[in-house]
Amino acid sequence: MSLCTENIAPDSLTGAIFAVEGVKDVCVVLNGPTGCKFYHSAISDSQYIRSLSFHPSEYSERFHFGQARIPSTFLDAHDYVFGSREKVSEILRVLAQKDYKLIAVINSPGAALIGDDVEHLLAGKNDGVARFALESTGYSGYFGTGYQNALIKVFDAIEPARRKPRKNAVNLLGLSIYQKHFENNRRALEDLLKDCGAEVIAAPGAGDDVETLKRIAEAALNVVVYPEYGRKIAEKLESDYGTPTLILDEGPPIGFDASEAFVRQVARFLGLDPKNAEDRIGRARARAYLTLARYSSLLGLPKGALFSIKAEASLACALTQWLCGYLGMIPAAISTLPDAESGFTEKLETWLDGIHCRDALQNPILETPTHIVFADGNTISGLKLSGQKCCGVEIALPTLGYLDVTEKTLLGERGALLLLEQILNGLRFVLN
Repeated sequence: MSLCTENIAPDSLTGAIFAVEGVKDVCVVLNGPTGCKFYHSAISDSQYIRSLSFHPSEYSERFHFGQARIPSTFLDAHDYVFGSREKVSEILRVLAQKDYKLIAVINSPGAALIGDDVEHLLAGKNDGVARFALESTGYSGYFGTGYQNALIKVFDAIEPARRKPRKNAVNLLGLSIYQKHFENNRRALEDLLKDCGAEVIAAPGAGDDVETLKRIAEAALNVVVYPEYGRKIAEKLESDYGTPTLILDEGPPIGFDASEAFVRQVARFLGLDPKNAEDRIGRARARAYLTLARYSSLLGLPKGALFSIKAEASLACALTQWLCGYLGMIPAAISTLPDAESGFTEKLETWLDGIHCRDALQNPILETPTHIVFADGNTISGLKLSGQKCCGVEIALPTLGYLDVTEKTLLGERGALLLLEQILNGLRFVLN
């Protein structure tokens, strides 16, 4: 029997909203029906907290509907016939009294069909607040496409200054507030680069304010961490400012090997010495070895355990290589998210061919027996509902609702240790 519990992949509208919501001092206005705002508002507020209060009465203003983020024009049948101009104008008057540095009006797919000239409503303001309209995010397009198009519109609106690049300064592209542990992922990469003698200017979409993004041309290099969410942005910045682009050979630095490849590749491009960063990763690797040696001597695991993955192609590739190459685990099912071409789908296929596990790409993730699954919370729930005895490791949204209080990261050497901890504890309960 075919299961119908697979998670629906977020589309280009969601990508566009979270791209702009990842700018600190911004207000995203969703020009669309009320129902389109609630999920996006809730996720943005939980991922990137800007307000201490969660009580709906604190956000009783018109257009907010009890939520702190992403006010909506709540379009109805009348607006689809006569246009949304009146509501858009009203919400812009309200937001003009706030302390935002950037206001973005994003049309829902339905609102895009009305044909209102939203850009015209935003034009002619001279109050120091950047504004732009994204009149269409594409219809059922990819998350990464909407994400990158929206950030490109941000740069066009704020007009970063053309400056002489600073030696050893980089931007990190492809990070997003829609990623699990995004703040600590960024911090983990910044720490590794700092050990090499490099500094990070900005990570667009991952919490920088408008003033920081205006300095993006100061970087001597754009490092594309997730090509699904950063390649097109890198092309834009290279075209406008001449900043060279570096796409990581091993994908996102997840696991020890990919983390070492990350620091070596960036350091080589900038002419820096990666030794201190390599030493940091080496200490984490030694700590992992002590735990693994004892664990494996008693249980023989994790070697030979089955795993499944649902993630972006670049992340799935890096994670698969680490789980197989470092831990000796066996891929059961690997499902890559539908998204813009990253180049890592072919790399993953070639690598799986080399270990004679190409079938893992065709196996349905919800129906294939496995011991541990790396995915979003909904996919993990789906496997449990299908009766599989497995453990789940959340590497993406939506989550199962676990509250992370202490700092966690999936990237860098600290991320490798966290994943190893979850793998070892999970397998112990599944296979014993």
